[in-house]
Amino acid sequence: MEQEIWKLVLEYLAAKERGEWKEAANLEERLQDWLRKDPLHQQELDQAIWLWESTAVQPQSDAWKSGFAAIQNALETGKPAQKKPTFKIWLGAAAAVVAAMSIFILFNKNRPVLTEVVQTAWTTKTSAPGKITNIILPDSTEILLNAGSSISFPNNFRQASMRTVKLVGEAYFKVKRDPNHPFVVHSSNIQTLVLGTSFNISAWGKSSPEVTVLTGKVAVSRDSAGKQSAAIQLLPNQKAGVDLTSGLLYRKQLEDARTAIGWTEGKMTFDQTPMEEVFATIERRYGVQVVTDRSFKDCKLSAKFGNINIKEVLQTLQMTLDIHYTINKQTIYIKGGKCN
Repeated sequence: MEQEIWKLVLEYLAAKERGEWKEAANLEERLQDWLRKDPLHQQELDQAIWLWESTAVQPQSDAWKSGFAAIQNALETGKPAQKKPTFKIWLGAAAAVVAAMSIFILFNKNRPVLTEVVQTAWTTKTSAPGKITNIILPDSTEILLNAGSSISFPNNFRQASMRTVKLVGEAYFKVKRDPNHPFVVHSSNIQTLVLGTSFNISAWGKSSPEVTVLTGKVAVSRDSAGKQSAAIQLLPNQKAGVDLTSGLLYRKQLEDARTAIGWTEGKMTFDQTPMEEVFATIERRYGVQVVTDRSFKDCKLSAKFGNINIKEVLQTLQMTLDIHYTINKQTIYIKGGKCN
């Protein structure tokens, strides 16, 4: 987003907060002209408004206008902006500007800054099959990493304007609140933006990735062919996922979001889940390998399992699917079976 447009956005948001409706209306008319030029501009504006509402303290004077170029230059060159006494007056708004600009630079695949991010060294933590791993990030964010999953974060995590992590598999996040440094999770083909909240992300292979919010608010967008979709906002007891048929994001209300983190207590919940996914979940949960003599491609399972041993799970599957099983060390052999 160009500097002049950023000024316009900030003036518009600040005028609305101050209740200067006539000025806000004039600024909104200019913004509408900008929005009509490119459909993607609406996405940028929505993200800026979300970030402003979550972090910004409105400027008490127009001092920020003269110093705005210095902040933009600092972000793009990596050099610290020259300190001025007037910056203290609008520190909250400036922080929101820098954070928001970082978001759009991150989302825009053509920006040079993204190349620098890609070249940064990353640390990866992995949770072995049958194990749930507790990870504390440098900012004190707590992550419970499900079995068979991995999380990566840059070595300059604490110094970066964006707290960025990459997830493969499933994890429960308790993000340390830091309005000046938004937290972004890249998982499968979705991005989740938060400031400080708790949520679960499930992104297993070919399955539809899902984000479930327990506390706070998050913004979820989809990355398709290098282009970012418009973000949808999630509140507690809501989840978002990607419809595998249309490829579009959807939002769903939940009765109790805590069911999404049952795995942290050793539980498994299946709701019309394809058997391929059921067996994969069992493999991760118990650290075993499941071998079948037939395809369960058209079979689905609805069942809930508490923190029980593998034999009890297999006995339930035996009754439900009419299978026969044998266990040899860490390998489970399944024969026969039929769909109900």
